[in-house]
Amino acid sequence: MKANKTMLSGCAVVALAAMAAFPAPAFAQANSPANTDDTTASNDGGFEEILVIGRKRSRAEELQKTPLAVTALNAAQLQTPVLKDLVDIGRTAPNAALQTSAQRGVQNFAIRGMGVSGTTPSDEPAVGVFQDGVYWGSNYGALSDAFDLEGVEILRGPQGTLFGRNVTGGAVTVRSARPTEETSARFMLGAGNGAMLEASAVVNGGIGQGLAARLAVLSRHTEGLYTNVTTNSSYGKNSTYIVRPSVKWTPTDTLDITLLGEYLKMDGDPAVARGVSPTTVPGGPPTAAQLAGYTSPDDFWATNPNEPGFNRVDVYFGMLEANLDIGPGTLTSISGYRDVSSSNLYDPDGFPLTSFHQFVENEQHQFSSELRYAADLSNWLAGTVGAYYFDQKFKYRERRDLSGGSTVLAAAATLSNSSYAFFGEFDIKPIEDLSITVGGRYTHEEKDPTSAAFGACTVDFATCTFQTAPTYQNNNFSPKIGLSYQATPDLLLFGSFTKGFRSGGYSLRGTALGAPYQPEKVSSYEAGIKSDLLNRHLRINLTGFYAEYKNLQRTVIGVDPILGVVQSVFNAADAHIEGLEAEVTARPVAGLTVGAVYGYTRARYESFLGSSDPGSLRFVRVPAHTGSVNIDWEHELESAAKIRAHAGATYTGQYYFNDANTPTLEQKGYTLVDASLTYTTPDNVSVTLYSRNLLDKEYTVWGSTLGALGQNVFLGEPRTYGVRLTVGL
Repeated sequence: MKANKTMLSGCAVVALAAMAAFPAPAFAQANSPANTDDTTASNDGGFEEILVIGRKRSRAEELQKTPLAVTALNAAQLQTPVLKDLVDIGRTAPNAALQTSAQRGVQNFAIRGMGVSGTTPSDEPAVGVFQDGVYWGSNYGALSDAFDLEGVEILRGPQGTLFGRNVTGGAVTVRSARPTEETSARFMLGAGNGAMLEASAVVNGGIGQGLAARLAVLSRHTEGLYTNVTTNSSYGKNSTYIVRPSVKWTPTDTLDITLLGEYLKMDGDPAVARGVSPTTVPGGPPTAAQLAGYTSPDDFWATNPNEPGFNRVDVYFGMLEANLDIGPGTLTSISGYRDVSSSNLYDPDGFPLTSFHQFVENEQHQFSSELRYAADLSNWLAGTVGAYYFDQKFKYRERRDLSGGSTVLAAAATLSNSSYAFFGEFDIKPIEDLSITVGGRYTHEEKDPTSAAFGACTVDFATCTFQTAPTYQNNNFSPKIGLSYQATPDLLLFGSFTKGFRSGGYSLRGTALGAPYQPEKVSSYEAGIKSDLLNRHLRINLTGFYAEYKNLQRTVIGVDPILGVVQSVFNAADAHIEGLEAEVTARPVAGLTVGAVYGYTRARYESFLGSSDPGSLRFVRVPAHTGSVNIDWEHELESAAKIRAHAGATYTGQYYFNDANTPTLEQKGYTLVDASLTYTTPDNVSVTLYSRNLLDKEYTVWGSTLGALGQNVFLGEPRTYGVRLTVGL
């Protein structure tokens, strides 16, 4: 492995040295960033082109001519306060559920029914998150804030050829705004309910010949939108800080190098857990809370924690990207480092009794490097080839305080994980307007775990007795073949078959170190159309998909008389998932845009460990129906001032929080409404009024059974409203 790392890192260094030392032939810069503005009118009032970069080609591609199911948002769309983070952004795409978990700063993302549900540190993502081209190797590390972003793309379905392992559900690519030599600045002040105050500043400009810099800073604090009945005070406090400097050097017309760093800090209360009492388990024995006479508060947005707890997350991120035009294409090198530290103390049962307190601490750091060449080799052949290396290590510690402090147990685990890959994907045009896509990716990975189960560590973690296991190794080849036909300039037909996998490994969550679970594998079929009608005033995109999954990895939550709950990962099932997706946008008159999104997912188990009727079980946190509608209106006044209004609603269908489909751990379907109104002066000063969850819909994002303690649920976000003042220079 060390040899492979040296080889790939050496290639990147040599390539960068060559870039700096020798001027390249004069070919046009082809890797322009995505401009995904689907709300800006063209000269005739229709849609402008939307460009995406999800296929890693030599140049950005028109969304409507890209044979891929993808939802894209641009910088202007991402500046709206109704899209605060990736959770909100995920609701804009069909069959995407970019949800939170039982711990702040841990993402549980799912696309087309495939995702992660829980906080087990060894769980590999099923939806890959790529920040500025760098893969997040862990579900820990905060939900990316939609601050000063250039674009976000949600790619639905397995993306194994170009993005590698752990994208069996799809991929989310996040691109930060890059420096330009044009001098500009933007300042924002905001306030909202829950004593929320926020401020941000972005400054950008040239600092030398061919050298540009950008600095983006954000601070946001809230006292919380919930009530702690125990202390009769607000709850859900959180402070977020982001500092993101970047520098771009363009020494020649054919070479650019970008260095970007980011520091993210979150500090405040833990996720809001609400205890459920009296028990709602039919025929179940009285719980500890019920025996003590406790009843859940009447106010849905209230909780009764005995331990208020805390949550802290620190993320350091660095990325170096270089692009050199060589011959008919572009050589790209992207290297990234990410360091995540998180600690969380909370009261999972949400009761005023001292029953169950949990402390979790996780440290993860990773390095990755990708070197690829993308080119239009001729008028009938284009493609991308590359090599990739990834290395990560994490250290996990957990302590549980049970039965009023009479039982205190601690556990710990470590993991070293490395992988390398070689990949390629090509578009072949045997005749005009017909394109055949072929590709594949070979991946090798290794994992070395250690684990100290509950009771094998002292409560202060000073001493732990670790188990070890043989190195886990796996090789995988993921192919893809696709076909697309540009029937008319405004109608694309496409279909594809692809395979992907989610890494195997070891379950590391306080249990004895057992045999490794195997990779989860998927074979996926997709077909769709993309169309622009009525002189580009009506856009209709439709996609259908069918996927077969083998060795599905499931984090099974069990009840333990001492530990309360235990989490273990198994290859628990085989399944198939099928569905439909529709994205429709219309611009009936100038300034008015109406959009609708619908997703249908039918996920069924073919087998499930220990179940005699697997077909009757539903996937965890996978709704059959999702959808949204949006209305956006923009009008310019005679004074040259502008008014923008937005109203939208998103629907999430019914789903369960556990594999057993316990009726009391069910979230009914719900609709969230948002709205905003912006007035912008000719001098680029704007005032925005906004609200998320305008109707204050009560909903939960997670829930679990706690054995004799009963059940808990984790609350969604209540009505949020505020005002922002933004000044652009």
